[in-house]
Amino acid sequence: MNDQLMLSPEVLAALEFIQAIPVPDEEDAVLAGRKFYEGFIPMAGEPEALFHIEDRDVPSATGDIRIRIYRPSDGPSLPAVLYFHGGWFNAGSLETHDRPVRALAKESNAVFIAVDYRLAPEFPFPHGLNDCRHVLKWVNEHAGELKIDGARIAVAGDSAGGALAAAAASHALKTAGVRIRCQALIYPVTDASLSSPSWEEFADGPNLTLEGARLAWDLYTPSPADRNHPDASPVMAEEFTRVPPTLIITAQYDPLRDEAVLYAQKLQAAGVDIKLTEYTGMIHGFFQMGGMISSGKQAIAEVAGFLRLHL
Repeated sequence: MNDQLMLSPEVLAALEFIQAIPVPDEEDAVLAGRKFYEGFIPMAGEPEALFHIEDRDVPSATGDIRIRIYRPSDGPSLPAVLYFHGGWFNAGSLETHDRPVRALAKESNAVFIAVDYRLAPEFPFPHGLNDCRHVLKWVNEHAGELKIDGARIAVAGDSAGGALAAAAASHALKTAGVRIRCQALIYPVTDASLSSPSWEEFADGPNLTLEGARLAWDLYTPSPADRNHPDASPVMAEEFTRVPPTLIITAQYDPLRDEAVLYAQKLQAAGVDIKLTEYTGMIHGFFQMGGMISSGKQAIAEVAGFLRLHL
């Protein structure tokens, strides 16, 4: 890790918390990584109480897809936001992101629908993305049953979930009857090349490392040719003009920072309504650490405000 980083006491405490998470007693490295990631959950603080939370299964040709529906109130025809969690495409779950999603639902007054998409390496690209697309289509078709406004749907995601959100929104733009009003991407993965300056600057962390990133892409895209596909690397898309209004949040000390900025620049050049916010002094994952890092709560408030504005 770069010794010159100006890390706040909050960030240092968060990194110490992560270092103290017990290493899972698991021979399989992927399973161990998933269990380790669950150790991050308390960093989000206490869970917000909501009007109603429900787990459901969405049927698909490849098996049921578990979703969790967060309803902030009993108001009729609320807008809906599909949320795709981070975890390098091979980790993360409804549980790892439950607390920040609760907070987002409460502050935005929108129904959040978190998707438990299939993970690599058991289900490499594009299986997880196909789950996200399928649930988006299902939500649109079942808006009445879900008591949401089908004309006010957004997508959001953090890290790998940001890539999935962007790809799902892009696909929806080409699908009759599915309209995405906006997208909120929190330090999104956008480029499998791992060649941006910030990957060189923060190759050894904090929190993410270049070695871990290479392994994650190997697991998610065993065929290197897939890494140039815009469904895997959103920055590789050839056309951005129809992308909806977009919020992109980055962290100053995040190796994903520059690829997210590049994606924002491509959207801006295409005339997309884009807001790009860099959180000074922050590390990758801070959005999930609102119980320890005040900027995490600030990021949740910014995402919620953006959603209220566009929904």
